Amino acid sequence: MAPFPLVLLGCCFALVLLIPVGLFVLTSVFRQACVLCGLPRPSVGTATGVMLLIWVSKTASQAVMDVIVLEACRAAGVPQWEAGIIIVFLFLPIDLLISAALHAGLMNIKFGKGVEVWFVQMFIYLSVFAAAGIVAAIVYFVMN
Repeated sequence: MAPFPLVLLGCCFALVLLIPVGLFVLTSVFRQACVLCGLPRPSVGTATGVMLLIWVSKTASQAVMDVIVLEACRAAGVPQWEAGIIIVFLFLPIDLLISAALHAGLMNIKFGKGVEVWFVQMFIYLSVFAAAGIVAAIVYFVMN
């Protein structure tokens, strides 16, 4: 029973160390999306602040969305895993509005450019996940 607290401490330590790495990745993608949309590259500090503010705003609104959809799905008898899929697709336009509005307001650009940056960011994330999925599928098929 003695190793469990050490494992828990190690996991917490690793999680705390991954926070700056995750923030760096999000900030880098955001800065690259700005450049691809024809905007000037924001500084690292500005991009980090914008990403943190957007994350806090989206987290608060998604918590409300989660409760509403989960309770509605529970009342309708829909399985919880399906409610998760519903939440993802219902939250995309809300994510777009929050991200584009905050980006436009904080970076002093037009709302349409904020929407464009959001779409480019999502395309970059989707490309990375698709590439990782393809690599994983190739490795899986080669191993079997």
